[in-house]
Amino acid sequence: MTTTILDPSGPLAEGAVQLAPAAPALVGGKIGVLDNGKPNARLLLTKAAEGLAARIGGELVRVTGKSGRSGSAANNAATACESQVLESLSKEVQVIRTGSADGGSCAAGSVHDLGELEKAGVPTVVLATAPFAHLATASARNLGLPDARIVAVPHPLGGTDEATVSEWAEAAVDEIVEALER
Repeated sequence: MTTTILDPSGPLAEGAVQLAPAAPALVGGKIGVLDNGKPNARLLLTKAAEGLAARIGGELVRVTGKSGRSGSAANNAATACESQVLESLSKEVQVIRTGSADGGSCAAGSVHDLGELEKAGVPTVVLATAPFAHLATASARNLGLPDARIVAVPHPLGGTDEATVSEWAEAAVDEIVEALER
């Protein structure tokens, strides 16, 4: 019997992707959320975006799923976001919160979306739960994004009460700002 182990971090990219500059967006920027449909991801990402908006004098203008809709039935956390959603987001917002990277394939999927948004000129931050932040970082390096903006939050998101997830999101705002200022 042969066992095959697949690496969810993905194949190696040729060359590094330059991250989009975030400085202009850190003053009154329009913020978007790309929800991958994982349990509590929408809550975490939206609360973190609201905290960022309050900090920078910005505005949360769009919350969407990878298919243009939200909720687990409309999204597959392991797959890339639909190109029309990425294109629409890149025209509407100046900063994106995406994730949640709290498992193997969803970490890789979130980082893939980060890469596409960064290539479109939109500074993007992935929120990953602590045990999967290393996988998100490895996926980012493999995609040519060694400086990807990845912020770790506690684990698990699924099954955690809303008040606690909201606290985690608020606590992550400082790190999100730091990631965007790098």
